[in-house]
Amino acid sequence: MTADPERPDADPLALSDLDLHVYEAIATLEYLGRPATPSEIAAAAETDEDRLGRALDELTRRGLLIRSDSPGEPAYEPARRGWSRAPDVPQGSQGL
Repeated sequence: MTADPERPDADPLALSDLDLHVYEAIATLEYLGRPATPSEIAAAAETDEDRLGRALDELTRRGLLIRSDSPGEPAYEPARRGWSRAPDVPQGSQGL
């Protein structure tokens, strides 16, 4: 089964506390205009690399995150921004 970006598997009861915490850290980093790289996410979520890697894999698999392979560390962003005041603007705090 492939993830449908229009309907992510986002039942909050089915996500672990760590998954929710990591997703929130990514959304916050993005809102602040900071790259959501694994090292930034680990610091914001206060978790180790192994646990973070599993959470990022799960959230990406479920269609909640998009991974971009940029030079250096990959970056992650929410797959949908319906919660944002500016859904089409990745950095919610910039340009508003």
